[in-house]
Amino acid sequence: MLMNLNKRPPISLFLAIKMTKIPLILLIFFSASQIFASDLVEVFGISRCPDTSKFVKNQLVPFYEKFSSNFSKDFKLDFHAVPTGGSNVDGHYVNRCLHGKTECDLNKLQMCAKKHVSGDWMKIIGCIQGLKSYNKALECLPEAEEGKIVKTCAESDEGEYLLNDENSYRFNVAPLSSWLPWIQVNGKREPYAEHHLKDVVCSLESMKNEEMCQKN
Repeated sequence: MLMNLNKRPPISLFLAIKMTKIPLILLIFFSASQIFASDLVEVFGISRCPDTSKFVKNQLVPFYEKFSSNFSKDFKLDFHAVPTGGSNVDGHYVNRCLHGKTECDLNKLQMCAKKHVSGDWMKIIGCIQGLKSYNKALECLPEAEEGKIVKTCAESDEGEYLLNDENSYRFNVAPLSSWLPWIQVNGKREPYAEHHLKDVVCSLESMKNEEMCQKN
């Protein structure tokens, strides 16, 4: 699905506070570590996009469920739900999404789960993906305290800031990402992964010798 490129989103209060508390030399170190220490496969998508949903349901989540226990320590798989932009409304930042408010609400649930669920947040993202109802999406959350924390996050300024931070991140690392799902490997778009995720992952230096990538 095509999505119009937005102007540079503002850095949220959460991200700004994080940055001011971290010395510049450490920020440089952390950035270099993310770029050079591992192979990074990132997926940028939106919760009600049919193409994103097809990829998440048919490729991303099945791949994760089957092989995540075999991932190399030098390999990372990540998912980013993104809005199209946003603005300040009555002193609060409010995101805009391609398919309206419900999509933003679902996106926030996904990113709050990513932040607050210690276990398989990827499965929760897959459960929420493609749903039309926010209340139905709440059923995807853990019943324990984690689920309550995710819901509170999604329904507060924290969720708005998290979603905006994802958009700020997308703008900086994938500024041309007008097609969703946008899948990139180590900072470079890899459209082949949309239908052949395992093949792409197994071509990476960090994964090619893992058991899941060995041909029988």
